[in-house]
Amino acid sequence: MSYQLSAISYQLSAISYQLSAISYQLSAISYQLSAISYQLLAYGSQASSLCHGTVRAAPQVLQSVLLNKIS
Repeated sequence: MSYQLSAISYQLSAISYQLSAISYQLSAISYQLSAISYQLLAYGSQASSLCHGTVRAAPQVLQSVLLNKIS
């Protein structure tokens, strides 16, 4: 009986270690996804600032084109 309990204890211990390993792997994946998310946010803000810069510059470009056509 005590051998069976000891065997069960070892099996539960092995399962516990496996679950710990899975937990660490999931944590690593979570950190990687967070890094990707921050990169995407950075790219999005860069694209947004580029678009806003283009929209701001558009009237000036149009004005210079019109002035060149007039003169």
